[in-house]
Amino acid sequence: MDYYSPFNKALCDLQTADLSALKQTSEGWYVEYKRQMPKAVAVAKSLSAFANTYGGWLFVGVEETSKENPVAGAFPGVPKEDIDAALQLMRKSAADLLNPSPHFDTKILLGPDSELGLLENRAIVCAWVPKSTNTPHVHKSGMIYRRVSDSSEPTPENDRFVLDQLWRRADDVKRRSKEWYDHDPEFSPQEKLQPYARIMLVADKREERDIWITAEHDAMRSVFGLNGMLSIMPFDTIYTSSEGLVARQLSSNDPSRLGLTWRMSRNLTSDVIVPLQFYQPDLPTGLVTDLEGYDNVDQFIKVLDKYNISTIRVVDLNCLFPILTGVAEIQQRLCALAGWSEEYHVKVKVLNAWRTIPFVDSSLVLEEYEKYGLPMCLDSVSTTPYGTGPDAFLAVPTYRETQDVHARAYLQAAAMFVPAAYAFGVLPCGLLDEESTDVTYYEALENAGRRAVGIVQELRIERLKTN
Repeated sequence: MDYYSPFNKALCDLQTADLSALKQTSEGWYVEYKRQMPKAVAVAKSLSAFANTYGGWLFVGVEETSKENPVAGAFPGVPKEDIDAALQLMRKSAADLLNPSPHFDTKILLGPDSELGLLENRAIVCAWVPKSTNTPHVHKSGMIYRRVSDSSEPTPENDRFVLDQLWRRADDVKRRSKEWYDHDPEFSPQEKLQPYARIMLVADKREERDIWITAEHDAMRSVFGLNGMLSIMPFDTIYTSSEGLVARQLSSNDPSRLGLTWRMSRNLTSDVIVPLQFYQPDLPTGLVTDLEGYDNVDQFIKVLDKYNISTIRVVDLNCLFPILTGVAEIQQRLCALAGWSEEYHVKVKVLNAWRTIPFVDSSLVLEEYEKYGLPMCLDSVSTTPYGTGPDAFLAVPTYRETQDVHARAYLQAAAMFVPAAYAFGVLPCGLLDEESTDVTYYEALENAGRRAVGIVQELRIERLKTN
């Protein structure tokens, strides 16, 4: 068993009354009760033992009935004024006494509750420790602790076979992560000339949490609908797959061509394949027509002329930001379906982008080009962050303090644009000198994106009709 809970809901959703389930839950492999907050050394033992074994729950302020009947018998709780100190002790014990420090989540459940006998000025501290794939977590004493059967005290481990198993526990996770990384789309000969951005999204990157979307397919399909969305993600074809769903943009497109595609698994892992508009005119001046509708084309051509660019392969990055805003909105909905309220993670792979120059319709970016030269993808595949392991991802914060879901999507899109910018050699926000303009970097990207999906797209369609 990789995951156990005495409750039928996630830790973040627990209410004080839910603790009544502990009256039928024995202390043992997955549960430990402490009447009061133990010393840091003992807390570290418990946290590492759960992480090194199957994961589990530590409840502080709960007393077992007896050794013969080790279910929760009393809920004396922790004084409210001691809660902050208790949480700080748990965090410091993990950080200072364990290497590496295991992940754990906490929840404070406040009294009063007459059924439990929990008084108004008391609270129960709940800590959930997932089964770790970054084992072993070694105690400062040099001991490696594990839960053993119904033992209420973690037991130090010295069996070489068990220790080898702990050291190799992450191997399968790393192997699956590399297989996912290596599994790029299959391209036709014509598509191999088309640059793509592969947006890789994962919530539980180390596979330590029990994430699974249990919703029916129709509910999952509705996630990709445009209702209430800020940006336009035109997924008009949505069908099931062996792992979850595939959503594609097929309107006015050849269904055999790889267009905008979202492949998602029920464990909240997704690939979003974004075809990128590119141009290959004979001369830089040919871009005047190709990029008609943007504000800073002349500045871009001036930079190309400055560096005597003759053979040009330009990737139009301006559509990417509004697409990422749509990705963030849909990902928020998927996280809600899965009950995932924490940050998720992103990696961007740029495919088929050999010797391409990125165009961003921002004077701020183009000024950097003028100062330091033109960025260019020198490899067919460029990845940010670099690496194939589960830790080679960037975090996308929840921005939970921002109440407006559209504003959260905008901020998350900005976070996702960072690895995309690096992959193309474009400096992201924070590394550019913004003192010379009244428009911030991401506002400039948003404005450029509106032009890309608006007037630029309209002019491009008109040119295709006349040709």
